[in-house]
Amino acid sequence: MWRFINERRKLLNSVVARTLFVFTFCLVSGLFFWQSPPAGPTSVAHLDKVVHFGLFFVLAASMQYAFRMRYLWSLSWLLLYAVAIEWIQYYIPGRGADGWDVVADMAGALSFFIVFSWYKQKRRN
Repeated sequence: MWRFINERRKLLNSVVARTLFVFTFCLVSGLFFWQSPPAGPTSVAHLDKVVHFGLFFVLAASMQYAFRMRYLWSLSWLLLYAVAIEWIQYYIPGRGADGWDVVADMAGALSFFIVFSWYKQKRRN
């Protein structure tokens, strides 16, 4: 009986985690492809890089929670996604591709995995 309950709980956690990842992925994609207003004098310098960093930090976290891949695989998929986003943005009127956005994306993802590794190590001790 308990084994059945534990298996159901694991399945439910897996479904919830993957649903959360799909939601996060769609939200991040929508934000990156949104037609942004032109930057004005009140805009904060490099705020877009901070946003890229934060979104990829969250995306890496949801990806790790959903799939529990090795870090290198996750970073590879996230790099592919970051490059694809910039490539697509190049063709969207009013948007443009920026290599520094990819750097900010990967810095956010890598920061998550560093924090996550530190947390796992600390929890073991």
